[in-house]
Amino acid sequence: MDISSVEYHSARRARITSMIDRAGRGLEIGPSHNPAAPKSAGYNVETVDHTDRAGLLEKYRSDVGINLDNIEDVDHVWTGGSLCELVGASASYDWIIASHVIEHMPDLVYFVTECQALLKPDGVLSLVVPDKRYCFDHLRRCSSSGDVIQAHLERRTRHTPGQVFDHFVGACKLDEAGSWHRDTAGRIGRVYTPEFAQAMHEASRISRDYLDIHAWVFTPSSFRLVVHDLNALGYARVDEIAFTDTRDCEFFIAYANRTSGQSQDRLQLAKQALHEQRQAYFP
Repeated sequence: MDISSVEYHSARRARITSMIDRAGRGLEIGPSHNPAAPKSAGYNVETVDHTDRAGLLEKYRSDVGINLDNIEDVDHVWTGGSLCELVGASASYDWIIASHVIEHMPDLVYFVTECQALLKPDGVLSLVVPDKRYCFDHLRRCSSSGDVIQAHLERRTRHTPGQVFDHFVGACKLDEAGSWHRDTAGRIGRVYTPEFAQAMHEASRISRDYLDIHAWVFTPSSFRLVVHDLNALGYARVDEIAFTDTRDCEFFIAYANRTSGQSQDRLQLAKQALHEQRQAYFP
């Protein structure tokens, strides 16, 4: 790993952990091969992932550029269901980190409320979310508050066939890259054929197996708008305490496990979200 890469990962980690108490007890969800708060760096942290360390090593063994030494022991293997039941604790953590996790959740509201239940009253939830403008979600529309609420009311535990179709038919690349920087030049192309997207849609209608996709698609302001509405309607109770606008293909946002009753201007958020969605950079 060259110096520039070391500096990049160091700066990224600093953004993710800026609001957490390093001495506190933490939980990192989905650290995979790139933990933001590694045990090896002295963090008092437990981890949740979809498989154990041996499974992660096997998954990434053939991927060029991934340092397998970064993969640490997994404390809790999560195959769906309640995080609180999996971990066996509540109101126990000072902080939770979830990087590139929330967009995969069938029920985003349930995920947030489960994290809140795991956190102490003054705990912090630190999220890293992909910006659809700079990744393979570029061609998809942003998810709305209504979309997210409907999934919660339906108590979804798997993604709908419609979401599966949207994911595959809308997946794109910039030249051959699945994510890119704001100032990257190139040409947008399809990742999958429409026929493949149709086949995945039909398969999801028949099978009850969980299929991992990006169910939710956001720009920074569209995400903040959804959280604003969830707070206003009583589905969540979190206060935004830190926000870092998009770096590379992701933005960073941290929430306190409380609500003060103060909120951002919804109209301004909606206008900014619309402006972000209208931005088009590539032919």
